[in-house]
Amino acid sequence: MDNYNVYHCHSDISNLTAGTGADSITKYTDYLDKAQSLGMQSIGFSEHGSVMSWIDKKKATESRGMKYMHGNEVYLTKTLDEKIRDNYHYIMYARNYEGVKELNKLTSDSFNREDGHFYYNPRITFDELKGTSDNIIMTSACLASPLWRMYNEAYNSKFETNKSIERELDDLLNWMGDNKNRMFFEIQYHNHPEQVKFNQMLLRLSRELDIPLIAGSDTHALDREHAKARGLFLKSKGANYGDEDLFDLTFKSYDEFVGMFEKQNALPRHIYLEAIHNTNVFADMIEEFELDNSPKYPKMHDKPIEAFKEKIEEGIETRGINNLPVDEKKIYLDRIKEEFDTYVKLDTVDYMLL
Repeated sequence: MDNYNVYHCHSDISNLTAGTGADSITKYTDYLDKAQSLGMQSIGFSEHGSVMSWIDKKKATESRGMKYMHGNEVYLTKTLDEKIRDNYHYIMYARNYEGVKELNKLTSDSFNREDGHFYYNPRITFDELKGTSDNIIMTSACLASPLWRMYNEAYNSKFETNKSIERELDDLLNWMGDNKNRMFFEIQYHNHPEQVKFNQMLLRLSRELDIPLIAGSDTHALDREHAKARGLFLKSKGANYGDEDLFDLTFKSYDEFVGMFEKQNALPRHIYLEAIHNTNVFADMIEEFELDNSPKYPKMHDKPIEAFKEKIEEGIETRGINNLPVDEKKIYLDRIKEEFDTYVKLDTVDYMLL
């Protein structure tokens, strides 16, 4: 049975970092239930600028027998030196646990208000993007992608080209070509004239740079009912993304997904079928990992139990417990021993020393 994997998906958690504060009304558990019912093997959430609740998502995904994929649709900016709200969209996924730590660090940095990273949205720079390791897998994202926006900024006139932005775009494409082993160009099925042109541009770039296409859904709603409620939510926040009626942002089955690309008619059938198949290739590139749930405290001493004993003995002396009558001293020492044994058993001696 043919199937695909959803990796470009937004839940109501995206509301916390989306520029308008209104992005979805669907709980991630609703998406998980739907994906499970459709027999999907993996799922990833690409909240805008965030990896919030990722541990809960991982547990909920795996409890349904699916692979969890750790992602973030980041906001990119050219500079932190000036307050420019450029906010290009770009999707990053962790290939493995080292990638999880790397992506989480980037995400944490993006919320820093002191150094300019956070400006309306949590952001990372293009330089930080280019500094990522092979532990990060990427897609070019939606119409807010730097590829599409910079292309339009560079060639916004039939008679004049913005040479500076053209060079920036060329540099970005050269970097993508150098990182083709972890890069996908993301086509989407939305029946919008710009999306049609972008898909055709991505096909050309895919052939030039030997970077595979991948089919993204940009899912923001579970179904039509949720999409309608999301529309009301947008209005309540005074948000307007423009041309919303030309975008179908609801969760799709495999047959529905294929049907949307067929209806769009922007690319040959074998091209979008291969791009849909590449969602499985993408998922297979991602390694599963286990979480270490053991307590983690800073190591203050090389031999913590011995150090803990020494401090207890110092406390017994400085508090005068040694000078108490024998029977009364025994009560204290028995209590101390019981507490000491408890901390050792619970592996929290480092915490007490801290």
